[in-house]
Amino acid sequence: MMRWALIALLAISLLVSASSGCETYEFYKIGYTVHDTTERHAQMVKWLASEGKRCNQEQLIIIWNNLPDWAGAADSAEIRQRVISLFSRKL
Repeated sequence: MMRWALIALLAISLLVSASSGCETYEFYKIGYTVHDTTERHAQMVKWLASEGKRCNQEQLIIIWNNLPDWAGAADSAEIRQRVISLFSRKL
């Protein structure tokens, strides 16, 4: 059941991202392909810095809500602050 929910979420994020240039699946992919926690954290911070500004509010909410699953042990105050900052700029 959880697998289908993730597939549905990715499908929705792909549809939303196609129109804005924000590829949330790339952020998701970092979480599931980079196994070293320190490297995963660094890549997620880098992705948010370079690609996050193209995300709309809905995409940033998807990222925020999935951080525990996607980042795992790499989830941090720094990553969350970056998402909050990006979201605030969209208001």
